[in-house]
Amino acid sequence: MFEHPYLTHQSTTFDQEQIVQAAERRRFLLEHADQIVPRPAGPMTRMLRRVFGRTADAAGRTSAPAAPAASVRTSDRAAGARASKGCEPAVATAP
Repeated sequence: MFEHPYLTHQSTTFDQEQIVQAAERRRFLLEHADQIVPRPAGPMTRMLRRVFGRTADAAGRTSAPAAPAASVRTSDRAAGARASKGCEPAVATAP
């Protein structure tokens, strides 16, 4: 019928310990950021890159050329010009 206080206490204590451990882990990683060495990509990561054709790794570094970004900006400006011909005023975007 009623929850025993021991169960609630144990659950709360465990949750608090997990939070403290996570905070300590984050603090340690921030203090030793220069010692962290990324692992080489494993077989699953390499396979997914081949399947999806991505050139970026998990850290967010890209080796793609910057030319496609320029064409995207040009198409955004063209879309903005088309939008300004409509009923609503166009919002200026920074290039």
